[in-house]
Amino acid sequence: MSAARAMLLPVVLLLTACGSGAPEADPLAERDPAVTAALADPLMADPDLTSQNRGNAALTGGGPAAGEIPPFKRGQAELDAARAAALDLVGGALRAAPAASAEQETSPADAATAAALVRALPWGRSCADKLGYTAAWAAKLPPALPVYPRGHVQEAAGSDAAGCRIRAVNFQTPVPGSEVVDFYATVAGKGGFALTAGRAGADLTLTGKAGGSVFALFVRERAGVTEVNLVTSGG
Repeated sequence: MSAARAMLLPVVLLLTACGSGAPEADPLAERDPAVTAALADPLMADPDLTSQNRGNAALTGGGPAAGEIPPFKRGQAELDAARAAALDLVGGALRAAPAASAEQETSPADAATAAALVRALPWGRSCADKLGYTAAWAAKLPPALPVYPRGHVQEAAGSDAAGCRIRAVNFQTPVPGSEVVDFYATVAGKGGFALTAGRAGADLTLTGKAGGSVFALFVRERAGVTEVNLVTSGG
């Protein structure tokens, strides 16, 4: 064996040893299952929207989305799929929302943060400072008030503190705003909520109450996308 080959042999053996160890653990394997459920399809966020001006979005206090999040699809195929999923969820037909009976010039959904939005609601003022921000709250909405099927969650906040069982979720969908309101009129009506529809600034609104549970829905269309803020208390 030549001297050069003799010198190279230990190096080759060392590199072989370095590559023969056990593979690294998959970092996704230890992800909180609640967060996984919140971020998985159909609850998705659009990382490409982080550079947009979201001054009119209620939920901007949770920081940028993290993780392997699919992009927001806006085409006709996605719109049709979302509509079909919504109809399937409600049993094949939507009920029309009540006629608008209240109007105001500005919308609470113009608030800059989830806490500010909750504070603007009479039944949320004392709970606003208890909110925590994580996408997992989108998976913890009351069963009667889910995220619109295939809705793409942007941010979510909530609390389970005593007397402050609050959820505040911001999401987007390609489905027209009026259909989104009708969807919530349907699911909330089935859930026993007494409903009131109205307008607030640029938003269509729907509020409801059932026993100790209340909710407020704010829906607006902007740049070809419907943006929804849903806040629930109780339930």
